[in-house]
Amino acid sequence: MLSSSDTKTGIDQSRAIYNLVQGFIGLLSPDGRLLDANQSALDFIGVSLHEIVGTPFWETPWWRSSQDSRSALKNAIRKGASGEATRFEAKVTGKNDEIMDIGFSLTPIFNEAGTVVSLVPEGHDITAIKQAQNALDESETRLRLAYEAAGMGTWDWNLTNDKLQWSARQFELFGLPKTAGPMHVRRALANIHPDDIERVTTANEDSIARNVPFRQEFRVIHPNGDVRWLVGQGCPLNHDENGRPKSMIGVNYDVTERKTLELKLAKSNLELEARVARRTRELEQEMHDRQKAQRELAQFQRLESIGQIAGGVAHDFNNLLAVIGGNLELATMQGSGARITDLLYEALEAVEAGASLNKRLLSFAQKSSLEPVKLSVNNRIQGSRQLLERTLNKNISLVTDLSPHYWEVFADPGELDSAILNLVVNACDAMPSGGKLCLATRNLLIDAEDVKSIPEAKKIEYVLLSVSDTGFGMSPEVKDKAVVPFFTTKAAGDGSGLGLSSVMGFAAQSGGFTTIDSREGHGTTVNIYLPRAVAHADEKVKETSEAGIPFGRGELVLLVEDDDAVLSITRKRMVELGYNFIEAKTAEDAIRLLESNEDISLVFSDLRMPGKMSGFDLAEWVFENRPHIKVLLTSGYYDLGGGVQKDVKVLSKPYSITDLAISLRDILGMQDDR
Repeated sequence: MLSSSDTKTGIDQSRAIYNLVQGFIGLLSPDGRLLDANQSALDFIGVSLHEIVGTPFWETPWWRSSQDSRSALKNAIRKGASGEATRFEAKVTGKNDEIMDIGFSLTPIFNEAGTVVSLVPEGHDITAIKQAQNALDESETRLRLAYEAAGMGTWDWNLTNDKLQWSARQFELFGLPKTAGPMHVRRALANIHPDDIERVTTANEDSIARNVPFRQEFRVIHPNGDVRWLVGQGCPLNHDENGRPKSMIGVNYDVTERKTLELKLAKSNLELEARVARRTRELEQEMHDRQKAQRELAQFQRLESIGQIAGGVAHDFNNLLAVIGGNLELATMQGSGARITDLLYEALEAVEAGASLNKRLLSFAQKSSLEPVKLSVNNRIQGSRQLLERTLNKNISLVTDLSPHYWEVFADPGELDSAILNLVVNACDAMPSGGKLCLATRNLLIDAEDVKSIPEAKKIEYVLLSVSDTGFGMSPEVKDKAVVPFFTTKAAGDGSGLGLSSVMGFAAQSGGFTTIDSREGHGTTVNIYLPRAVAHADEKVKETSEAGIPFGRGELVLLVEDDDAVLSITRKRMVELGYNFIEAKTAEDAIRLLESNEDISLVFSDLRMPGKMSGFDLAEWVFENRPHIKVLLTSGYYDLGGGVQKDVKVLSKPYSITDLAISLRDILGMQDDR
């Protein structure tokens, strides 16, 4: 028999072991009241056991910040009281408000009669696991989006049983209906062109045998007879103990357009060599065709590579330029010596050169900000007629019906030309057997009835540009999706699906809108409505630009910017320009400040921010709820979104302190001058 001292020693040793347990372990009554907890759990919330013993477990400090976790705990206690063990994931809060993810279990303890007499809660820290899983999920999502954006199909080949796992895009590339689960490699090989199958299988076998990457260009035959060129790239992995790969993963993507251009170029060269001795005139024509094919191939390859990277680097690059340029400007304003000032101005010139380079990159990604000028739509059509005629097939006739008494519009000439060319190319594709293409313009006053039927319209004067074809038209289903980015009815590789959506975005960004009239078998008409140019628009810009740097009058500006570096330089500029300011890092935070502060005169916000709301969404909220407050937005590249229909100015990054001062004064001045 143990003595009382031995028993006490055993209890003390058990308690010491109990307190050594990392994480949470304790004891609850059947109704959920805390009876005991180990020291690690108590240290986490910074309390002693006697302070919380007898408290309902869900009301203890561990659970104070997560209603969902408290609800899950209460449910587990109810189940535990009825004899059911429970496991769930929860969030607990420590004494310094740190949040920890835990894997939690609640186990009932029974007496000899089978009655639940207590509950044992136990929790282990899984924060690192959750963070790793979240990082993995985010990485996989980014990779999937990258594959989708590039039009790539992915595959995973199990070399031990020749089973393939395919992505949805992979089935499209091979022209096969999507199936659930893996399929045998024989099914994929059956679709490869007979002239290419031996080369592809030999290259695969060599890649596996030598344990080197695989790359081949080959043709696949779709069930409808279409032949498409694909590139296949793969890499062996998951090697066994003998070093032989057990699987291979890779991608496929469509290069039919490029291969067609290459074959056309090769054919042109052969015909050129055959005719050079016979007919000089035919030689010149063939040389022209060859050069044209080379230009088309080079253009395709250039857009394919540069377009994929331009949009991704633009925003961060412009933010960096904004910070560098802003600090350099402020440094020049400190009155340094001539030598230092010259160096600062040279650095500012480099910033401007970087901004110019970034803008050229953005033009490939169709994310550049507009530079509108007053222009004639008629003149743009007439000036580009030769280019348009060269774009058309010989069996398509181009006619124009231009209003002789035209109004001018305020638009970006390059974007207008691009919109016209996009519509002409679409019309040409809709008339493979030939037809008639008409470009027409007329002046138009939208009345109240038109505004009711066209939500995007305003009761103002417009210049209407119509592009009509006699092609096969669109069904109602296709028409509804026509302006959705990346939607296309063309075969894979023949179109990006961005033509009509970019035209719609240009019109909206220019203050106008687009409509589509189309029926199957009756052709298509796309109408672009651009507002008539305001007569004094150019003069106002000029007057403001020549007035020097206009300073503020102590107005309160709400700065909304999530980038700390950009926010820092903007603060300094606001101080230099004579404005007061308060700050927010998200649109949601900005709205809370707007609701509680009546002295704000202007909101200066970035377009792209964390959270569910963008700068355009914030501007929309201000227009509806605080119409007396002005809005100025800024962005590293111009996002096309719902907010572009609103009369809100967007200041492109990087901008100078003069640009900022003029923009702020122009917007606030509209209020001061009334």
